[in-house]
Amino acid sequence: MDVPEHRGAKRQRLCKDPVTSNHEPAGFQRSNPMALSNIVIAPCHASMESTEPATEPLSALIAPGAREDDWSPADEMVCFGTIPGIAGKFRLDSSQRFTSVDCTGTHGLILPHHGQMVQGLLEERTLQLHASCSPDTEPTNRRQLVSYAQLPCTLEITVYGPLELFEQIGDWFQEYDVYLQDPRECHLNVKYCNPQRLSSDDLGAMPKVSEVVSNASSLIHFHDVVERPDLLEIISSQDHLEEAEQPALLRAALHKHQKQALTFMLRRESGWTLADKGSDIWEASDSSRGRLQVDSLYINRITDVHQADAPPQFYGGIIADPMGLGKTLTMIALAAADPGSNRAVNDHSWDMEEGSNRPVSATLIIVPQPLLGTWEEQLSEHVVAGGLKFSRHHGKTRLDDIDEINAVDLVLTTYHTLSADWKTWKAKENHVMFSVQWRRIILDEAHVIRNMKSRMARAICELDAISRWAVTGTPIQNNLSDLTALLKFIRVYPYDEPKRFETDISRLWKSGEDEEAVKRLKRLSSCLILRRAKRTIDLPPRRDVKCPVDFSKSERALYDTIRQQTITKIDDALLHQSELSTSGAYVNFLQQIESMRLVCNLGLHYHSRHEKLATQDTADWKTTAQETFNIQREMEPVICSQCSSPLDLAENFLDESLTQDSPQFSRCMKYACSECSHKLRITRQKMVCGHTPRCPIAPVSISNSASEETPGHISHKRASTIELPSKVEVLIADLKALPPDVKCIVFSTWRLTLDIVDAGLTQAGFRSVRFDGKVPQTQRQPVLNQFKSDPGIRVMLLTLSCGAVGLTLTEASRAYLMEPHWNPTIEEQALARIHRIGQKRPVTTIRFYMRDSFEERVMEVQESKKNLAGVLLSGHDGGHADDSLGALQRLRSLL
Repeated sequence: MDVPEHRGAKRQRLCKDPVTSNHEPAGFQRSNPMALSNIVIAPCHASMESTEPATEPLSALIAPGAREDDWSPADEMVCFGTIPGIAGKFRLDSSQRFTSVDCTGTHGLILPHHGQMVQGLLEERTLQLHASCSPDTEPTNRRQLVSYAQLPCTLEITVYGPLELFEQIGDWFQEYDVYLQDPRECHLNVKYCNPQRLSSDDLGAMPKVSEVVSNASSLIHFHDVVERPDLLEIISSQDHLEEAEQPALLRAALHKHQKQALTFMLRRESGWTLADKGSDIWEASDSSRGRLQVDSLYINRITDVHQADAPPQFYGGIIADPMGLGKTLTMIALAAADPGSNRAVNDHSWDMEEGSNRPVSATLIIVPQPLLGTWEEQLSEHVVAGGLKFSRHHGKTRLDDIDEINAVDLVLTTYHTLSADWKTWKAKENHVMFSVQWRRIILDEAHVIRNMKSRMARAICELDAISRWAVTGTPIQNNLSDLTALLKFIRVYPYDEPKRFETDISRLWKSGEDEEAVKRLKRLSSCLILRRAKRTIDLPPRRDVKCPVDFSKSERALYDTIRQQTITKIDDALLHQSELSTSGAYVNFLQQIESMRLVCNLGLHYHSRHEKLATQDTADWKTTAQETFNIQREMEPVICSQCSSPLDLAENFLDESLTQDSPQFSRCMKYACSECSHKLRITRQKMVCGHTPRCPIAPVSISNSASEETPGHISHKRASTIELPSKVEVLIADLKALPPDVKCIVFSTWRLTLDIVDAGLTQAGFRSVRFDGKVPQTQRQPVLNQFKSDPGIRVMLLTLSCGAVGLTLTEASRAYLMEPHWNPTIEEQALARIHRIGQKRPVTTIRFYMRDSFEERVMEVQESKKNLAGVLLSGHDGGHADDSLGALQRLRSLL
């Protein structure tokens, strides 16, 4: 029929594979999982003409009101349903029937039985058609494909069109004895109005296509995560601050909460407010006894203790707003409100005695290496041209003299760069970064320095400055002692001494005086810390859900086999307790538990050799030390046996551009940090583990790439030769139920999991990009730009270690976590990448876990880590990983 094409209703020619579901529409036959996706349906040719009786064309059934002269772009587009089971053949030659857009040179033909019907659909130009093709049989070998042999296949066509065609479409398909089925993929998220199931009176309450697709799958069951009180609600404060003026140097308009933060920071940079009663830590009070005037007293309002001497002056504080509130722009606003000028220097009285550092007007900003580019982009984007001059002190672009510093307003550098500079300064007593007094120092991701014994923390704390700001969304990651490192850095008297903080606050928790401890902590926080709830800003709603997944029968058999092996061997080891420390048994059990977790992700793609668990010798330990270290580190902070400093996953993102000794790790779980390993090497000593003979020791890496590795004995079979894991099937089904303009992030701890997900996405016709520890630094921003700008790329695969800090991914509105992580903070840091300033859509985060598996035990451990008392009471007491009876019993209890 000859109907002119209507404006705004061009026929769509892209399609994807149907959703895999356990409950299929009536009459649908499951096709081979190897599918050709993105088919272009070409007009039928003479060779396709059918011998069946002529049927009245679709155009004859369409009322005159549906013609172009009366059609309006405002007419509602709906989905009428899917035509199932169209028989055809495809071939790898230049035949002209239907063509795969993704697979160049792949063509096929539609058999005559449906040719006339398809022809009529193509000619009605108000319709949009989305088709998918699945081969009925898979080629037995590559030679068959090369020979261009024809293979039988099945087409499905989903029909979209104006609602006004509702009755005519139903009548027309009835003539062909074709019954429209529920759509199995969401191409357009419009209402689903199947004319063969509904009357015109039922149209008002019809669901959208995405709802129908999602409900069709019995694989997906979402359970809302109960929102818990923020652990840091206890230090939330400053809800009613005035709004500061917008700095003239900023192009970007500040949000209300950012202007309030600017007010807080400018007040704190004015020093103690001693005369304003109750507004600061310290207060001045004149005391008199009768007519005798007594000297002023200074009162510590945290403890109400008096002293005669004025407290050392203090400028700065802690910005602890949660992730997503735009802390980077807030700190840029502070620098823009007080640009580097001689006024900043002259407003303070400087001690110019011999040996004092020369003041400069620049602000020093210290960040993890991956965030250097982010800060530079934010400065270029949000500051008027030439408003704030900045320079990078890193790698080959280091500053050498004070004149270079005075030429700029901001200096950007990294933690490790300053750590190396500090070492040089200590040796030569001369380095420009440590020989000046900065206008201010800003620490981004400031929780990095919570290990006060590390060289990095000591270096940062020795920098000289007027004002000091610690910026972190997670000031308390593991326990309350994390906060003491930040207080030491900002030099707030008297709590720059950890022992004083312990005496005045932490001790009260331990002695059971919880109420007084909370009161003191709140009072201290209200003066020094700016922490607002995320609800402070008007973000779109966020829904957090958990999605339990059931093993397939074969997956369950594999999982149960590994679990039973682990239980049996642990029980046997507990009968021979004396051999635990030196036998390496604990290491093997850690690996087996990790194997259980991997089966949950990989399904039958996982292959292990659990029968071979003999005692490891020194050579074996060199090959397994890294994977054991990864497991132990993920479960809990690892403590250096030499200096008692903790290490945990939050330090993964730090750059390791400096040459330094690798940390050491023993088979009995003793760990020596890189600095202690260096000391051991130069003194020609070995790490002492306390066992005779000494347990084998091997170097390990704390890098992103190393932490993403899976344990050994894993073989990755091609996705085309084995069924996808149950988790990945559910993921793909949910992705297919989404409107095509929704972008998603898929997180996993391990690269291997993302490999399997990638294979499943490719098989289903989804384009994706990848961001993990093996992506070079120079290629990371292009990957992010591609995800943000290319509408055809709907999915980004991202490892937790790369995604837990520094990224803004508001182009996505849905995030999936493929497995529970031992550390809930790491999970939240990753999922928060999409729920932050700039997000325009409602956000959903989905956490997968396998039902009746070890993953449920991991989530129970997460709950204990979220317990407020546990976080506040625990501390780094110098303890070390326990490889003996107690640790083994804890592992056994989790099984």
